Amino acid sequence: GLLVLLAMSSAMTSDPGPVDLGGASHFVILARAAISNTPTSLITGNVGSMSGITGFETLTMDASQQFFTSAQIDGRLYRGVDCAEPTPTILTSALADMDAAYANVVSRPHSLPSSQFVDV
Repeated sequence: GLLVLLAMSSAMTSDPGPVDLGGASHFVILARAAISNTPTSLITGNVGSMSGITGFETLTMDASQQFFTSAQIDGRLYRGVDCAEPTPTILTSALADMDAAYANVVSRPHSLPSSQFVDV
């Protein structure tokens, strides 16, 4: 009985490992709805939103029509409602991966009461 108890105790306190972000890992900002920006931002990495993006200085559509560029983004801006395929499909998949990663994190053993989790 003691050996089993120790094995269970060890399994409960072991590191569950990194969270797999899947396609969401390609974005530093990813939103299902809108992203708002202040004009002095400088973002390093890709930004993705299925719909609204406000507050960015000039957005320039790339010739492929799959993403925008901006002087405020050292990366690409993907907007599902304006960009050509495969952008909407990529964003849909990345958002599903973001949801799965969130579900994975909140299902892990933790010492915080569930009221401490915030749905973002």
